[in-house]
Amino acid sequence: MLNFGSRLKQLRNSKQLTQQDLATMMGLSRATIAGYESTGKQPDQEKTLWLADYFNVSTDYLLGRTDDPTPIRDVNQDLYDEHDYTAELKSLIDDEEFRTEFLDFEDWTDEEKRNILFAIRANRALREKNEKN
Repeated sequence: MLNFGSRLKQLRNSKQLTQQDLATMMGLSRATIAGYESTGKQPDQEKTLWLADYFNVSTDYLLGRTDDPTPIRDVNQDLYDEHDYTAELKSLIDDEEFRTEFLDFEDWTDEEKRNILFAIRANRALREKNEKN
């Protein structure tokens, strides 16, 4: 995995930004960005979060802790988004390919199995809590 400096440089280059461009956006000097990219210096938490948001990556990816750039979604916001979850679930259940894929869970990775089990357990716990209230 890449370290913070290498990752930042890669992300900056992917947006075709110079060190000065990024420094200007962040209210920093070009030398500070150069230090992040080459000398092992790291920004404070606020600047790290800003960079992760700007490049639309997770802080773990930016910090070199994972190779998965996917930012963590705000699941709580999903609860308030207007969305027809019933229709989407029905569509998935009616999809023969999806059903087959779901039933072939033995071929899933442990992480995929764990994610599905966590979701089911969380849903059950929420349902039980709502039934008690």
